Amino acid sequence: MGTKRFLISVFFVAIVAMPSMAQSEILEVADNDICELGVWNSLSIEKKIGKRFSIGIEGELRTADALNQVSRYSIGASVDFKVCQYLKIDAGYVYMAEPQARENKLELKEFEDLDEDGVTDITNYEYKTDAPYIRNRHRVNVSLTGSVKLGRFKLSLRERWQYTYRPETTTERVEYDIRYQNMMEGFYEDDEYLWQIESMNPEKRQKQIKAKESHIVRSRLQVEYDIKGVPFEPYASIETYNDFKLRKVRYTIGGDYKISKKHSIGLYYRYQDFCGDDEGESTHIIGLGYKLKF
Repeated sequence: MGTKRFLISVFFVAIVAMPSMAQSEILEVADNDICELGVWNSLSIEKKIGKRFSIGIEGELRTADALNQVSRYSIGASVDFKVCQYLKIDAGYVYMAEPQARENKLELKEFEDLDEDGVTDITNYEYKTDAPYIRNRHRVNVSLTGSVKLGRFKLSLRERWQYTYRPETTTERVEYDIRYQNMMEGFYEDDEYLWQIESMNPEKRQKQIKAKESHIVRSRLQVEYDIKGVPFEPYASIETYNDFKLRKVRYTIGGDYKISKKHSIGLYYRYQDFCGDDEGESTHIIGLGYKLKF
């Protein structure tokens, strides 16, 4: 019993400490744009009700940008029903909060004029900065999973319909006029011009981020292997995201270690290949998970 408690304690410490431990080692890689790395930590509880039903809750924390940024934290609930030995149906709801960093950009105010010498009139540009805010999302899903055992291998195919709704929200926007002059200290430099922000009397207003919704079909093919006499089960999977167009593909390899009948921990590596508009999440992911079943 002492060994089980020790393993669980070590795992929880790893979940908390891993981002800070890895940050210094990953930073140099990230600065060179070799890869992007994130860590996804999850804690879940599952309760079996009878022989066919089970309910569960799960919390997750995701980091991105070489572990320097929290990209998402979420809490969700689900219910599973085992139709038969080979078929399972489940449904769930997830609330997600995604911190959005301050955004700065340079934009054309109205139209681009040329002066008498044919040079761009810089006074028609302005510098905009949007305050940080939390982007909330609500997600529901329904899944159908078929599985079959072939010796010590288990093959499964999961088809999931996923609906996500992002409600309308607002953030504060500050707009500064800018002007162009000769090179002076304190100017913002790009490839062609030196810009100076007119910091006096900026215009402040509320920026509206419109509501958005999406429907996605996720198809996951997974293979697991039961190692005889070992409480560790490795697996590999591939999952696609579609909405009449391929949006994303996930490649995952990992394993679950069963500490006891109730407690298990998991570790995986995941590569995400974005085919359409990405969600700002890391491309290379290390996942850590703890599950309690009773």
